[in-house]
Amino acid sequence: MTACPTVTTGAEFLVRTLGHLDCQAQTLGSFGFEALAAPGSPASLALTALLTLFIAIFAIRMLTGAATDARDVVGAVLKIGIVLTLAVSWPAFRTLAYDTVLLGAAEIASNIVPSSMPDTGTGFTGRLQNIDTGMASLTAAGTGRQTGSLELEQFQDGAFRAIAMEDETALGWARTVYLSSVIGSLAILRIAGGLLLALAPLMAGLLLFEFARGVFAGWVRGLVMVALGSLGITLLLAVEVAVMEPWLVDALNRRSLGYATPSAPTELLALALAFAIAAAGLLVLLGKVAFQNSWSVPITLRGALQGAQHADVETRARAAAPIELTSHARALTVSEGVRNVLRHEDARRGTPQALLLQGPQPSAHGATSSSAAPIGSSWRRTAQRTTAAQTRRDDRR
Repeated sequence: MTACPTVTTGAEFLVRTLGHLDCQAQTLGSFGFEALAAPGSPASLALTALLTLFIAIFAIRMLTGAATDARDVVGAVLKIGIVLTLAVSWPAFRTLAYDTVLLGAAEIASNIVPSSMPDTGTGFTGRLQNIDTGMASLTAAGTGRQTGSLELEQFQDGAFRAIAMEDETALGWARTVYLSSVIGSLAILRIAGGLLLALAPLMAGLLLFEFARGVFAGWVRGLVMVALGSLGITLLLAVEVAVMEPWLVDALNRRSLGYATPSAPTELLALALAFAIAAAGLLVLLGKVAFQNSWSVPITLRGALQGAQHADVETRARAAAPIELTSHARALTVSEGVRNVLRHEDARRGTPQALLLQGPQPSAHGATSSSAAPIGSSWRRTAQRTTAAQTRRDDRR
């Protein structure tokens, strides 16, 4: 293993710090993965146990006759393949995740950056270091307080006070904020990416079970956040270099010619603070994008859709149900048939019996004016027949 570059003070401070962070992140991601995926390690044993348990549960489901179709079998095989690829095969994992997270952002940024902005490829960290060096040079040169500097005629007594802040304080804070924003934003992304990549053998086994799939999804979203954040911060630093490089060149040229720069400290601090705030806001925005949940259907619309589905199911069930016919007594059915035949015949003849056979006639208000008894019921005997023998028998009781 190659030792990471040592961070030293002086002209190479920022370059060495960023190089050391990249080296530590790559070392953590690669050697951490290999250590956890090595045979006999705790992570390897845990992954083997999870695979065995998953296969056993799936086999028991098939043996007990649970509903299992071809899609479930294909899904289980794909899960096992993904887990083995993420947790065991370092060449496949390096191509799939390692290079994409740690190296892909710089390649994408170098391809999409316009020609008017500085190249983010080779030498980009050197240009960041040049800005830091320029800040240190401007701090050493000062703003031209000494007597004899040009542009002092507009100030009384050949001197001027600092604008908004003291010169040394503003210049010192500007360099501090600049170095902290650059190193801090890249450090959190690099170290987080290396740690997440190193935990791949542990996280891969969580894909097999439904109750732990949320942790696996969070791990994947964390990797997406690191990749998006690295891309966004790289482009933001390119814009910062494009703004601050010419400003520092102009300020240093003015001081070399003997001109005073009374506004330089405040302007430099404002630029450093602005890009530091922009870096923090960009990371928050990209975090929301990476961890955004899927769009959900509103509750009211969801309830309406479910109600429509239930109504459709009930309608189909009623249509498929057998039709129940009202059963009539055979004698009543025969009498109704004879009555209908007689009514039609008498209606053709115009006989008075037709009025009786046609049944009740509706009145003006929709009510019936009279009622007609069915055939065979007009002269039905209503009194109960009794005999002398029946009477004597009832008396003996």
